[in-house]
Amino acid sequence: MNKIKQNKVTFILILSSIVIIFSSLTILSLPVLFNYKSKVTNIEKNFYNNFKIYLNSTGKISYKPFPKPHLLIENASLNLSKLQKNKDLINTSNLKIFLSLRNIYLHDFKKLISTEISDTNLDLKMSDIRDFRNHLYLKVNKPINFKNCKIFIKNKNDDVIIISTIKEISYKIKNKVKTKYFIVNGQVFGLNFKSEWKRSYETPKSSFHNVDIFNPKIEMKNIFVFENKKNFKGNSKINYLQEKLEYEFNFNNNEILISSPNYKKTNFNLESKISLNPFYFDGIFTIKNKKIEKIIDNILLNLFLYDEEYLSNFNGKLKIKFNSLNNKLIKNGSLEFLFNQKKINLINANFFLNQIGNINSDIYFVKDEGEIKFISTNELKIENHIEFAKAFQIGSNKVKNIKQINFNLEKNVEDTNYVINNVKINNKEIENKLDKPFLIKNIQNLRSYIRNVIN
Repeated sequence: MNKIKQNKVTFILILSSIVIIFSSLTILSLPVLFNYKSKVTNIEKNFYNNFKIYLNSTGKISYKPFPKPHLLIENASLNLSKLQKNKDLINTSNLKIFLSLRNIYLHDFKKLISTEISDTNLDLKMSDIRDFRNHLYLKVNKPINFKNCKIFIKNKNDDVIIISTIKEISYKIKNKVKTKYFIVNGQVFGLNFKSEWKRSYETPKSSFHNVDIFNPKIEMKNIFVFENKKNFKGNSKINYLQEKLEYEFNFNNNEILISSPNYKKTNFNLESKISLNPFYFDGIFTIKNKKIEKIIDNILLNLFLYDEEYLSNFNGKLKIKFNSLNNKLIKNGSLEFLFNQKKINLINANFFLNQIGNINSDIYFVKDEGEIKFISTNELKIENHIEFAKAFQIGSNKVKNIKQINFNLEKNVEDTNYVINNVKINNKEIENKLDKPFLIKNIQNLRSYIRNVIN
């Protein structure tokens, strides 16, 4: 290449660099010089047209070129309804509206790309959640994103009942697959979770909602089919450790039916009928293949020690049935509870000793020096003294006249050892040292104690 040509190429490169730099500076500077405050009404109008959310801006509006061209609104109020409530749904000082450079220079805000809310607290009540559900199902919107926010869900008394830290929310429609998505990554009750809701416009009556909790590992998959306000149904599957739960529900004319479709394959099954006006439920909850200690610590504890405020108008009957329990003596049984006037009352407790007889029990929990203690008073009616003798390895002639044994059982929650005391045979107190409290660690321990009492 000769010197003239080389100089020409160099000149062209320098000129191109100047043009690029000048253009870049122009792109970055001109929008900053524009007074976006004068376009507030236009921005608010087109914000609703694109996102179906009402925007009220009272603070500074500025243009930011990075990481993508956007408007930053430093004082914004957002609502799903045009009617002014006592409090705005969202108040934020960090609302970003992303738009193209063409829109920036033409001052045309009709076609916005997306919006983002970050570092903001969201106070929600149940009525707000209902409004948001309508938005999910009825509105067509551009992408809406939340980052690093906190959600506070409050009851009707304005008390916070749930706090959730949100890392990210993505709410958008994928036009190629004609599906609307609402995806949440966050934390609630100290548990990290991911929630994904989706609904295809090709099958608009059905929606899918999956929730994954990471530690402990819990998977929930839900299908919801909506016909109309008086008729809808759904299916829920829950995988937790080795447990697999599945429930179907059907709502029809203010009545909900709940059932377990895979009764043989699941250990927790529910059959229930719920009337909504007035509210009343009647259900049977069946637990299979579980240890009695786990049932006491994880289920019964919450039915006996509860906050009345959470029961509200929760009225009805619940029968808990136990089948094929993981216990040497007790395999089956049932508990019946009555929910009424913010109270839960145990109205019947009955257990079956295999081929021996029945145990009628009265159960309660007490708090003692920081410990929660399970206590039961029991009455065993022996129907087959031969089987009783076999189970406890006692001569049958020594038990043939025993018709009834009364005893108390106690244990601390999360402990597997029991204490047995106040033993009576045929309603007669035992007049020896064995009537003192005795620690039972296993079935052999119990057999030894029973033999000593009877002998």
